[in-house]
Amino acid sequence: MVRVGLVCVVSVLLLGCSSDGGNKIGEGLSRVVGRALAPENDQAVPLDNGTVVLLQYDEDGNIVSAEVGTTNENGEFQVDVEAQAVIAMVVGGMTEEGETEISGLYNPEEGATLEKELNPATSIACVAGLSAIGDGSITQEELDEMRVQNLEDAAAQYIEANPDFDYYDPADFEAAVEAVRTATNDGANPAT
Repeated sequence: MVRVGLVCVVSVLLLGCSSDGGNKIGEGLSRVVGRALAPENDQAVPLDNGTVVLLQYDEDGNIVSAEVGTTNENGEFQVDVEAQAVIAMVVGGMTEEGETEISGLYNPEEGATLEKELNPATSIACVAGLSAIGDGSITQEELDEMRVQNLEDAAAQYIEANPDFDYYDPADFEAAVEAVRTATNDGANPAT
C-alpha cells in the first residue's frame, strides 16, 4: 500500500538548497542531516537511494517542495537549507511493502547542523505538525523545537502503546496523527 503523499503539494522550487557534501555551511544556511528508516517485516530498514524532498513555507505561508537529493545505501542524506522557523524533509523510497515516505520536522537555525533519524514516529509527528499549521491551529513560528519534540515523543509512545499499529494503513496512520495532536495540544504540551 502506498504511504501518505506528503510530497503531493504545490510546485517544485529550489530555494537556497544544496547538497554539495562539503563541511562549510554558507551564510544564512543550516545543515540538515538525516537517516530514513522505514518499517519492513517488523524491523527498521534504511530507505536507500530514496528521493529527498524539502517542504518549506513561502512568504505567503504556502508549502512549496523541492527535490534536493537522494539517500545513500544507509538511508542517509545531507542538505543545506535556508534558516527558517520550520521545514520538513520527506524521503520517498521502496520497501517490500511498496512505495513509502518517511518524514521529519526540523527547525533550521543559521550556521547550525541538525541531525535526526527519520522513522514512523517522526513521520506521524511531521504530519501532525504540518496539519496543525494547515488548519490554522498553530503558526509556523509556533512549531518550534519543543513542540516538534513533544509531537515526536507522543508519536513514539502511541506506536509503543498500540502494537497492532500498521504504518502502511492510512486509517491507522491518520488515527495516530489525530491522537498525537490531541494528546499534546498540537505539540504545546508533552503527552500524558
